[in-house]
Amino acid sequence: MDILFFIILAVISFIMPSGAHELGHVLTGLIEGFRFHLFVAGPLGAKRDENDRIVVYFEKDISLWGGIAATLPKEADQENYKKFGRVLLGGPLASIVIGTVSLIPGILISQNFLILFGLMSIAIGTVSLIPMRNGAFYTDGGRWLRMHKNEATKAVEMAIWNLTQNAIIQGNYQHANLDEMMILKNDGDSRTQYLGHYFAYQYYKDNQDDENSNKEKAALKGLRGKVPKQMVTMFKVD
Repeated sequence: MDILFFIILAVISFIMPSGAHELGHVLTGLIEGFRFHLFVAGPLGAKRDENDRIVVYFEKDISLWGGIAATLPKEADQENYKKFGRVLLGGPLASIVIGTVSLIPGILISQNFLILFGLMSIAIGTVSLIPMRNGAFYTDGGRWLRMHKNEATKAVEMAIWNLTQNAIIQGNYQHANLDEMMILKNDGDSRTQYLGHYFAYQYYKDNQDDENSNKEKAALKGLRGKVPKQMVTMFKVD
């Protein structure tokens, strides 16, 4: 029974710090003037639906249970890119602060839950600041560094950001920038190439260009074995 209780406690102590981390991203985004779009921690999620209402739902995709959140600009603006950089750092900083505030009293009063929660929060915050790629995506720190590292990585990150924000703000890919898609397609990383072809597929599809949309669909099919399954699941094609 003690082992089962500890396992349950450990699971809760992972989900809650993940939620706190993603909440840090959301709150920073709202402070920057962005609009809430998505929040997932464990099997529970909240999102803005097609009717512009925020709904709570059960997340079926287990790969997202580690936590994911998104706030998006209300309108296209060059300053949004800088704001997004601050949103990236909001999650790790929230994790470290909340973890420290929980860990200290947890140790003082010997409260196992607070100790586990504090340690997990600090660990999540610290690891997410380490520049590396975690499956389909870079860590928060990794992406922030790429936004400032050099012109090549900055161009890729800015292209991903611009294509994503414009599609969401406009509601379609009709006016997406083909030059930015080419930046992604020509990148040396197959995961970045996959994103480039995905955006191009959506662009041609929304512009009713069946010939080119089918070419992009074929390119995506050829890259499936080279990218994480999570990426194929998140960026589906018809």
